[in-house]
This record gives sequence, C-alpha cells and structure tokens, in this order.
Amino acid sequence: MDWFNSVSATLLNKDLDGLWMRQREISDNISNIETPGYKSRSVSFEDQLKQLMSVDNTDSTALIEQIRDAAPQITVSNDESMRLDGNNVDAEKENIELARTQINYNYSLRELSDYFSRLRYAITDGKA
Repeated sequence: MDWFNSVSATLLNKDLDGLWMRQREISDNISNIETPGYKSRSVSFEDQLKQLMSVDNTDSTALIEQIRDAAPQITVSNDESMRLDGNNVDAEKENIELARTQINYNYSLRELSDYFSRLRYAITDGKA
C-alpha cells in the first residue's frame, strides 16, 4: 500500500487546496470592497468531495484519481448591491467566512499531521 497516496491523505490534501483557494477569493473580495462594480466571488468544493465519498467504490486507486481531478468551483455573486456603485461585497460576511475558512484550514492541516504521526508511530512500533 502506498501510504502517501491513500484516500484519506488525498482527500485532506484536496480539502486544503480548496480552503486555500477560498481564502484567496475572500481576500480578493475584501481588497476590492471599494472597487465600483466589483461582484463578490465564492468557492465551493465540499459537496463535490462528499459526492465522491458517498459512491460505493471499492477501487481506491480510481477514487484517489477522482479526488485529485475534482476542482473547486468559483462562482460570481449576482446578489443585489445596496451601494450605488454596484459593488456587492459585504465586509462583515467576508470576515466571518475568512475566520471560518481559517479554522477549517487549521483543522484539516492538523488532521493531515495526525495522519502522518499515526503512520510514524506504526512504522516505529511506538518507539519514536
């Protein structure tokens, strides 16, 4: 078994990629809060990963490839703007999403670190 290319490790890596992309888009939204006509963007990927994991697939190699091929989706919001310049960025909403994304990123990073710690423990018979 290839420990570095397991379903768990691949899923966590893809999750970190999606969260990083979301954080980048949120930062772009915040930095463009004063740009006339700017429309906020959001990133979604969790539903796509959930769908892949819900399929009864016994071939882990194929599932790993499907997870790797999954791409986060960026959508531009068409929500109405309360501002006259057409910008629809809501600073409060963006800051809440940024905090939530940072917490999720830290959690996923910790999970990946714990995964490799468990591997190291098993390889060394708990001696290191």
